Amino acid sequence: MKRRMRIGIAVVCAVPILSPLLFLSGNDYLIQAATRIFIYGILVLSVEMCWGQTGIFTFGQAAFFGFGGYFAGYMAKNENITDLGVLLLIALVAGVIAGTLIALFLFSGKRVGELYVALVTLAISYVCEKLANSWTFVGSGNGIPGIPFPTIFGKEISSSIALFFIAFGLFAVSMIICILIIDSQFGLAINAVRDDEERAEFFGYNRSLIQIIIFIFSAVLASIAGALFSLSEGFISPSSLGLTLSTSTVLWVVLGGKGTFYGPMIALAILESVDVEMQRALPSLWRILVGLMLLLTMIFLPKGLMSLGEKSRNKREQKKTT
Repeated sequence: MKRRMRIGIAVVCAVPILSPLLFLSGNDYLIQAATRIFIYGILVLSVEMCWGQTGIFTFGQAAFFGFGGYFAGYMAKNENITDLGVLLLIALVAGVIAGTLIALFLFSGKRVGELYVALVTLAISYVCEKLANSWTFVGSGNGIPGIPFPTIFGKEISSSIALFFIAFGLFAVSMIICILIIDSQFGLAINAVRDDEERAEFFGYNRSLIQIIIFIFSAVLASIAGALFSLSEGFISPSSLGLTLSTSTVLWVVLGGKGTFYGPMIALAILESVDVEMQRALPSLWRILVGLMLLLTMIFLPKGLMSLGEKSRNKREQKKTT
């Protein structure tokens, strides 16, 4: 069993063991915050699969997140479809359709650079946010409030603890699937495309097909995360489609370490844990500090926070040799 899978299994086992400490606090806000971290964790996995593992620099994952959230929220509130499995299936289909259309546009022709993909997906997120803000059918700027809680076998899931475990379960399944893909022979092809597209094509890999498959897969992950977000939070708004969330997701990946797999999720957990309190304490400075943190990370730790361990190991080895 590879190291990445061992760590993933350890995380999956550790969370249920440690979660009673969270529940005993009796603080619903903390439980909801932890639930949100796992939901955003699925979104981060989608960016890591695209950018970190395949080299597709995308700013559009928030658009897919919003698609899933809006579709699930609309069907739950206006069509009285509250079954969690059905709503997640609707989000999955929405992610497949949207991801396929955009992936074919981006990758079915000649090879395109990271900047082109980033600009196109950034424009898609921007346009989607503006459309959602002006389209009365989906609530315009108010979004869709009052989304009912999901049901499983007809039973409403309104408990914060139940929603926590649903979010964690979906995150765990998504993480294990991503690890299995990356650790497979197909994962080697994915990394080959990331490292050198021309050489990968020279060795017979279908660069375009690999990029399309991973882009669609990541769109599905983001869409499922968005559906779960709208159902657990009880609302979805245009900001869930737009630039703020897209930029935040890329920020988590950069700070944690692109391509390190677990680094972005650690960065997400740290920043989300302190975000609300820091916004209260330093409302005008917190975003500036986050931007400064990103700048310093890109200059001194281009591989993200996860490279700190590697640097310390290298220093210890140098001391031993000297």
